Amino acid sequence: MRATPLAAAESAPPRRVFARPFLLLTLAWAGLAPVLGVAIGATGSLHGRDWTTEATFFWAQDLPVILGCIALTAALGVAAPALRPLAAAFDRPAAIWVAALAAVCLVAGVLGGWLAFGGYTLSLDEFLANFDARIFASGRLFAAVPAAWRPYAAALQPVYMLDLPSGLWASSYLPVNAALRALAGLAGVQWLLNPALGAFSVVAVWRIGRRLWPDEPRAAVLAAALLGASAQLIVMSMTAYAMSAHLAFNLAWLWLFLRGGRLGHAGAIAVGFLATGLHQLIFHPIFVAPFILQLWIERRWRAAALYTLAYAAICGFWVAWWPLVTHAAGVAQPSDDSAVDLDWISDRVSDAFDALKIGSIGVYAQSVARFAAWQNPLLAPLLVAAAIPAFLAKGALRALILGVFLTFVAVGVASPTQTHGWGWRYMHGLLGSTAQIGGWAFARWTGRLDRRAREAALGAFVAACAVSLFVLVPLRIWQAASYVAPYAAADAAIRRDPAEVVVVDHNGETTLFDMGTLVRNDPFLARSPKVMALSMLPAPLVAELCRTHSVALFNHVSAESFGIDVVPWRGPRGLMARRAVMAKLGCGRLILAPTRGR
Repeated sequence: MRATPLAAAESAPPRRVFARPFLLLTLAWAGLAPVLGVAIGATGSLHGRDWTTEATFFWAQDLPVILGCIALTAALGVAAPALRPLAAAFDRPAAIWVAALAAVCLVAGVLGGWLAFGGYTLSLDEFLANFDARIFASGRLFAAVPAAWRPYAAALQPVYMLDLPSGLWASSYLPVNAALRALAGLAGVQWLLNPALGAFSVVAVWRIGRRLWPDEPRAAVLAAALLGASAQLIVMSMTAYAMSAHLAFNLAWLWLFLRGGRLGHAGAIAVGFLATGLHQLIFHPIFVAPFILQLWIERRWRAAALYTLAYAAICGFWVAWWPLVTHAAGVAQPSDDSAVDLDWISDRVSDAFDALKIGSIGVYAQSVARFAAWQNPLLAPLLVAAAIPAFLAKGALRALILGVFLTFVAVGVASPTQTHGWGWRYMHGLLGSTAQIGGWAFARWTGRLDRRAREAALGAFVAACAVSLFVLVPLRIWQAASYVAPYAAADAAIRRDPAEVVVVDHNGETTLFDMGTLVRNDPFLARSPKVMALSMLPAPLVAELCRTHSVALFNHVSAESFGIDVVPWRGPRGLMARRAVMAKLGCGRLILAPTRGR
């Protein structure tokens, strides 16, 4: 693809390529120094009481990669003159490179879901998306818990569930992501959904860039390369997270919004309706809000009013979604509608304020570092260096950078800890925004160089993308697969166990491991064994369970035998009575990894 630079300077005297733009990018990495300092200071020791999953990821996966990316950025600046031949890649049609990047995401996403993760969903966000999808595919909004198991429902699926009477259950997430997975499952292609959404996102970023910068097509290709070479994009495409849909829907919305006209705006509002209801309400409206604000600033009164009213209605609808459908189905607790709605909202506000703790700052810093470490090596410094220029550029660029900033702030307040995630999943829907900003900035800076210097810088950019795709992405897939493997093996062992019930005792007297990775049941409880959390079983139910069913036990000894992370923690005293009941009744054969025997 032959492109016209943003600001040609062919007659400018030669200069050292390292100085522009790679010296700037190397220095921009220093913008993360305070974040890294807080992240390091928040952990202190590998064996402290407050050790978290984020800390494990930060030390074992992310900090080494960040340090390597800083060194790589500097090395590319020094080696840029020798990398000039790689700039010839930009002489080929842009569509070829964009299609290749999209194909990599698609193929890696399809294969990785099974080769890397074995079809196992690590997080409850993923598991419950498939849980609800099975319910929706059956033509229902809620699954009925069989009568014999209703007393144990809280232990069978302990968290993120709607509080429903009459022996019904479903997750408390909004339904669109699960509905998409249900439709894909009915077509037999559920395994293709997230990889296809990731591939679409690469193409959409390119097409949006062409619309934003019609006189500088190279900026669109740079943006597509920054996104397509992101390890977060590719590895998240291997999962069942709703975040791949958030990214694709945000980009589809922006594509339609920029197209304009009646069809474009109507399509954007329709996409926005679905995007807001994907799984949590907060993400898409924050992405959209700066664009609506920009409409008001530009005095585009009709469009501004249209989007403001539309999103007020959209957000109101999804806030009321579960109260409305439970009342319509006749399964809600007796109460007036407004009280139910307010309870539903207040629970989420309460969760946000509960997260406002000084100790969360360190976890938040580790999440920010994780975001930087899982992208193309040039993206984080491009964002740091280009944030203020993008804001000052006004228009769509200001809206894009404001969306990124507002999301950083919102998740820092509402949910600073993501626990599991490949990259920072709460920022996944903004990957397209960050890529557009980065592509614009790099095109702008290189456009001011003479021809030889510009070719050298573009060659170094191509080399960075190659390192990301052929070194960082395989490394990240290996890291993710290695982390998931013990949990997947433990889950498989629980599924194979001949007992009728497996009790998971995740909160020992002095240790703790993640209960949500193992307490999993199908929504119709058609499969055995049933898996229950001991922490959610009162002692009388424990005794009843032991008297009426064969029971196996998965505890911290089991977890250690599979290689699952077990951290120091003081468990609640109430669990001691429940363990005593099991011991007295001789209940709970211990599940151990095969190498340990039984």
